[in-house]
Amino acid sequence: MQALQRFYRRLFRAQEDAHTRELLHILRHVPLFQHLPRHVLKTLLPYLHVRTYRRHEVIYFEGDPGLGLYIITRGTVRLLMENENGQLEELARLSEYDTCGHLALLGEFRRLETAQAATDVQVLGFFRPDLKLLLRRHPAVGAAVLQTVARYVAARQVALIELLDQSADRRQALIWLQEAGRHAEHRLSSLYAD
Repeated sequence: MQALQRFYRRLFRAQEDAHTRELLHILRHVPLFQHLPRHVLKTLLPYLHVRTYRRHEVIYFEGDPGLGLYIITRGTVRLLMENENGQLEELARLSEYDTCGHLALLGEFRRLETAQAATDVQVLGFFRPDLKLLLRRHPAVGAAVLQTVARYVAARQVALIELLDQSADRRQALIWLQEAGRHAEHRLSSLYAD
């Protein structure tokens, strides 16, 4: 019976078009999604949107409402933040298989940085309305994707706490963490009040 199931899986995989195979290959290499089963990734594909940006074009601005997550499939993206003098400072450069905008999938958060194409860029967008639709149509797949994003954001939070803990002024780091917790509680309260 298992041999027959493997045969059918191989047969149907052979019938996948080149575009589907390419998208699955990309998702398999994105750290955020690489641990999800193939059937979950395949169900996710119709909810992804290909977008292209020219060099220096802005993908989203700091302070904009967050609408979704972006997966970089080609090119380089700069993450920028405005400093106290109103000038943009580069925080990071992202390239193929990197992602940005995770928080937007988890709630109505404003963008914390500006994302700008450093080269010609192609991305896959996965937006909050698509996640809601995925959750309605394929609850188990939507839940798996949502859980993956939540774990990723949580892992980043833990890493940030560890970095703050290693800072020279541990007392100040703890004050910042407590203040961040209060802000988070307030944000959650306002999100659920709507």
